[in-house]
Amino acid sequence: MTTKTKRSNKYILAELFAALIAILILGYVLARFEAFETLYFFSRSHESWELDEIIIMVLLSPVFLLWLAVRRWSEAQQEAKLRAQRESQLAYQATHDPLTGLANRISLEDRLTQAVARCNRNSSRIAVLMIDLDDFKKVNDSLGHDAGDRLLRQIAQQLAKDIRAEDTIARFGGDELVAVLNCDRGQAACLSTVERILQCCNNKTLIDGVMVATSASIGVTFYPDSGQDNLVPDQLIRQADQALYRAKLAGKNRYELFDGESARTIKSLFAQREEFKAALLNQELALYYQPQVNTKTGQVIGAEALLRWQHPTLGLRSPISFLEAIEDHPLIIELGEWVINQALAQLERWQQQSLQLKLSVNIAAFHIQQDNFAERLQSLSNQYPTVRSGCLELEITETGVLDDFAQVAKVMAQCQDLGFTFALDDFGTGYASLSYLQSLPAELIKIDRSFVRDVLDDPKDLRMINGIISLAKVFSLPVIAEGVESKAQQDKLLSLGCELAQGYFYAKALPEQEFLEWLNHWQERGANQQALPPLACTKTDYLAT
Repeated sequence: MTTKTKRSNKYILAELFAALIAILILGYVLARFEAFETLYFFSRSHESWELDEIIIMVLLSPVFLLWLAVRRWSEAQQEAKLRAQRESQLAYQATHDPLTGLANRISLEDRLTQAVARCNRNSSRIAVLMIDLDDFKKVNDSLGHDAGDRLLRQIAQQLAKDIRAEDTIARFGGDELVAVLNCDRGQAACLSTVERILQCCNNKTLIDGVMVATSASIGVTFYPDSGQDNLVPDQLIRQADQALYRAKLAGKNRYELFDGESARTIKSLFAQREEFKAALLNQELALYYQPQVNTKTGQVIGAEALLRWQHPTLGLRSPISFLEAIEDHPLIIELGEWVINQALAQLERWQQQSLQLKLSVNIAAFHIQQDNFAERLQSLSNQYPTVRSGCLELEITETGVLDDFAQVAKVMAQCQDLGFTFALDDFGTGYASLSYLQSLPAELIKIDRSFVRDVLDDPKDLRMINGIISLAKVFSLPVIAEGVESKAQQDKLLSLGCELAQGYFYAKALPEQEFLEWLNHWQERGANQQALPPLACTKTDYLAT
């Protein structure tokens, strides 16, 4: 190659290099003026470019093409990363509870299914725990749901730390948690874990400046167990729930093991509640009325409303045959409000017929211990503005308010401020009658029929009645005797100073129309040859002369 040719090649290379530098500088300048952004978005908005546009772009700046390729690759990577994060987040949300971070019901069912399959395959054993925080509703009611959520989250996170990695704990709903424990070290070791969970829940936590004491009740079932092979997860959870119910009944802050016989009892209890719920819905319930009489004057002073169930197949049933199944269940509240509503409606009808009688109704202990009892009572009463609240008397059983003495006294005072009155029913059957009189603001004492039945023959019953009457005089309270069935009993009670009575000697509990017929007949013939009208509805103190 000649020297001239070499020089010519150098010039060509220099020119090309200079052109490249110029193009790079031009591309940099265009980029500074956001030309790249314009061209980029133009390229994204056109599915295909014309050949001349492509040539112009290529000639304009190869830097743009390089920048375009890098940017599109970077965006693809970012979109892939975000998509992976979203998928991971959705997968987490699908299997975890958003409040506590524990596994949710879907994840629980999957893990429990796997655990059951592993037990069937390897002859291993698991325990299923149903955990319920005791009286957690009071925390929500007093401090608010936000505070309750924070407390639940703290407890759940602590429990998650206390169990082994191969175990599972999930939020089942509300304040209920379910744990699935491997029992490869034996039942005793598994129960030690249950006790540790109990201790973890039995704690005091500072929430919004308030020290909150917590405890839990736990139901435990083992799988497989004798005669319980091939159960599905739902059945195991139900068994644990049944054991939890027993723990609640036994006093809370404890655990109970599932027992087949107890399960059958609980199943029967559940069936009775469902049947009674249907009875309320189908209007199979009714109030019957048993008159209350002043035996000294012959005046009918009022009546006690007694519940009856017109069962479609078993006929007329008294409360003793069905109330036990619902006495500690929210159904008793629904029933209690239904009774109060019916009683107020009855008083309204009587007053329209110029009958001013006091009507007493029984209130369950579980019902009256509700914080909003007085408020609900006022709301029901407002539906009958013509009925004076003093005409409705609320009877509470002496043995039924032991759980929360102070709460019952508080609720009674609230109701009395609204004009309602109270009677202590079945008095003398409990072990703290004097304490009840001192603490509960009752306005009437009802002597239990068990003392009246043998008052003529049993000196102990006679002394008991005499003692109750003497005690009532100390507190300036009238007394009424239940279960009077003969004139001899009536006269004996009258001689002891008990003037008010009710029982079969006067009338059994009667439907509304039959009660009115009895009342007319009573007034026509006159009690003790006295034709006296019913006493106007007043304070109970004036019912005894």
